[in-house]
Amino acid sequence: MPLHIIDSQIYGADFASPQIRSIFEEESILQDWLDFEVTLAEVQAEMGLIPGEAAREIKAKGTTKYVTVKRVAEIYAQTMLSSVAMIRAFKEACTGNAGEYIHYGATTQDLFDTTLAVRLKKTMNAFEEDLKAVRGHLHRLADAHRHTLMAGITHGQQALPVTFGFTAAIWADMVEKHIDRFQEARKRILVGTVAGAVGNFASFHFLMGEKSYQMQGKVLERFGLHAPRINIQPQIERLTEFLQLMALLGVTFEKIADEIFLFQRNEFSQVEEPFDTEKQISSSTMPQKRNPNRCEMIRALAKKIRSNCAGFSEIYMREYRDHSPFYMEDLVIPETIILTDTMLNQAKFVLKGLTVKKENMRRNLDITQGLLMTEALMLALAQKTGKKETGFALVHRAAMEAFEKGQPFGAYIENFPEILKYFTRAEIHELLKPENYLGLNDALIDQVIGKKSLP
Repeated sequence: MPLHIIDSQIYGADFASPQIRSIFEEESILQDWLDFEVTLAEVQAEMGLIPGEAAREIKAKGTTKYVTVKRVAEIYAQTMLSSVAMIRAFKEACTGNAGEYIHYGATTQDLFDTTLAVRLKKTMNAFEEDLKAVRGHLHRLADAHRHTLMAGITHGQQALPVTFGFTAAIWADMVEKHIDRFQEARKRILVGTVAGAVGNFASFHFLMGEKSYQMQGKVLERFGLHAPRINIQPQIERLTEFLQLMALLGVTFEKIADEIFLFQRNEFSQVEEPFDTEKQISSSTMPQKRNPNRCEMIRALAKKIRSNCAGFSEIYMREYRDHSPFYMEDLVIPETIILTDTMLNQAKFVLKGLTVKKENMRRNLDITQGLLMTEALMLALAQKTGKKETGFALVHRAAMEAFEKGQPFGAYIENFPEILKYFTRAEIHELLKPENYLGLNDALIDQVIGKKSLP
């Protein structure tokens, strides 16, 4: 029976796409191992190290049709080493003497590190596509709502007017940076090894001399992986970096989900994540509830992803090899990838179908009755008088008085003698219009969505 919620019959459908699940299914991992052994044999045959006939037989039998998970598990129960269990099961499947050339000169970590890198490559490819889809949804929201006014919040309080398009463009810029990080980190993360027991090519050099380093390059090239400059077997920082990329995704998407969660509160009702009114239920007893379940899930997943990264960061490879990091790899990396995939899929769904309530955003913008426009008035006063700090003190006093008396700031300031010395009521009215104080809103949005760059 399933022990993890990811594999639950009830909840499992909420977690991960079939594409990502398939990468980490046991049979897929076994096939990765077989692919490594097949590729190694092919390259070694091409370079004259093993007979071509043996390599062809290894290739013919290098599938889970012949080397089954069941048989590997049976042998593992005796050997307690999965690589040897796979090699012996593979040898059983081969005819003649071909099985003697499986894993020729290689070590277990050559097998495991290289095939893990293959899975990480598939994962990074899928996640980059997800991020590009999220970026597309955010670009659309930024463009469509470039003039949808809302309050910009700092320290939980209204600060200045912004637009929802500007907010979405900020989110898009954060996502763009993740795409850049993924692309830049590939050369460090997607690295394999075919270097023997302690990574100095001793076995391969004994068998084939100086060509041994070329052999590694040929094998890794066929998997689309980078070749290391020296032994990477004792180095697991590349895996920590991968998990840190996942943790950074968690930071970004928790922020986005949390802001949507807050914006969706009934008191604000500025946005709403997609909700299926015909089928979806948010409470067993309150029929009216329309909970932001997906954003809540993203927030929880993000915390677990970062927690996994923190735990993995405590591990290093002792000397040339020890088993502790392998257990952490097997426990943490697949789970973190499944959770990250789930988070990205939920984010795509939310942002694609996000409802934006323009009228409510404008209503909430006006809730402080003009107080969020005090900076514009203060700066206009500074321009008139040449005294910025004096102007600040004057507008601050007027703002505090209007707030504490419960009067709209616009009406209060229009009867404030010290302000009327410098501005007409019509000028004050124009200064207090939020749409007149958006700075480079459109130009900055265009710069993010790729329409135009600022000079």
